[in-house]
Amino acid sequence: MTTDPDRRQFFARVVKTIQTAIGGTLGVVLGGSILSPSLSRRDEHWLPAASLSGLPENAPTPITLRLVREDGYSQIVDHRTVFLVKTGERVVALDPTCTHLGCRVRWEAEARELRCPCHGGVYDHLGMVKSGPPPAPLPRLATKIDNDQILVQV
Repeated sequence: MTTDPDRRQFFARVVKTIQTAIGGTLGVVLGGSILSPSLSRRDEHWLPAASLSGLPENAPTPITLRLVREDGYSQIVDHRTVFLVKTGERVVALDPTCTHLGCRVRWEAEARELRCPCHGGVYDHLGMVKSGPPPAPLPRLATKIDNDQILVQV
């Protein structure tokens, strides 16, 4: 029994074409799922935090921000606390999460320091490390002033 070589080559090309199509589809799907988070645009949320005239000078003031986001059919309300520090006409927003192990720092007005209750980390009023185990200053969030209103980007 003899087989036709043209027929065999035709089927080999059909199988290779199908394999190429499957490989290309997998490449697009897997590549898209890997690259899509890095290519997606992050929404900017500017939340009103406080009035500029109401903030004390050079003293971190804790402000709780309210962020509402959609999750399917329901709304999720997140609360995030930041410290606002006013120096002249400039305002700095500090994330209160200690850079050592993630505990929340608190403002000690008498000592004029931000202190971490977990392992004794100490920051100055602008979030710079003074002593203790924290490896870096407190993270800063972007701020802008619109009239007398301070807006914080989260």
